[in-house]
Amino acid sequence: MNDNNISKIDLNLLKSLRALLDERHVGRAAAKMNVSQSAMSHTLTRLRAAFDDPLFIRNAKGLEPTNYALDQSDKLRFILDEIETLFTPKSLDLSTTQRRFRIHTHDFLVASYLSRAIEAINTEAPHIVFDLKMLDSNSYSKLDNGELDMIIGSGIKANPRFIQKRLINEELVSLVDNQHPILENWSSDALFSYPHIKSSLIDDKDDPVTLYGEKEGLPPRQIGLYVESLNLQLTLLPHSRLIAILPESIAKQGQRCFGLKMKKCPFPLPSLTIKSVWHERHHNDQLHKWVRDKVDNIFKNTQHTDNNI
Repeated sequence: MNDNNISKIDLNLLKSLRALLDERHVGRAAAKMNVSQSAMSHTLTRLRAAFDDPLFIRNAKGLEPTNYALDQSDKLRFILDEIETLFTPKSLDLSTTQRRFRIHTHDFLVASYLSRAIEAINTEAPHIVFDLKMLDSNSYSKLDNGELDMIIGSGIKANPRFIQKRLINEELVSLVDNQHPILENWSSDALFSYPHIKSSLIDDKDDPVTLYGEKEGLPPRQIGLYVESLNLQLTLLPHSRLIAILPESIAKQGQRCFGLKMKKCPFPLPSLTIKSVWHERHHNDQLHKWVRDKVDNIFKNTQHTDNNI
């Protein structure tokens, strides 16, 4: 598209292009834009002329974007999000504000912190609907392309377009059944002589317990069970000889709910830094900032409360 074509583009055309890229079907894109299918077909013709590219090829399922259209997708999302911030009201009416807020995080953070944050947010803004999913390898690309509002977790990856904030440092502690024989001889050697529950999401090269054992020449670490969810570990420890190394906040839940025994690790482990991360496009969004501040306050207040137990 050259400078002469800028005059042919209006905001609705760009919004229609985003709808077509999202839906990849003329009928569904038309419904999303609340226009007729023939109107959307006419809009697609105008878009092809303005961009001097077919943009989409018809197939049995609907529309397949051209390489050019795919290349413009992220730019388009960014431009439309930036334009939307120009018309954001100066003040928020939280009682009527409607929004779906999409977060990828760890399950233990939902149980330990985010459940309270959501309750506090919905008390003031009852029409904000949270969409929570577990953090995975696609989370960062989804944040980058606008499919996600925020990531809350550990091991946050640096990216110039991402803004980060430390929420809390979690100590790693040991959790066992309250009748576990290791409690009679709590030591590093003993800990490595019993089977452990290990997160299937963490490689040995990133696992501080495995790295410590290798460094100190301790016996090879025994893995009795692999699980993806940290919350599941709490239900698997009772009446077993398994040992879990978990963030302190979820270990305390294991004490309260399952009568498990929490112990400080007999060897030093690095703390787990929990951060929130969002795209720069959302940095000045008033509602986004309000939600971020509420989440931050819950983490701070929880840490203060726990320190006074």
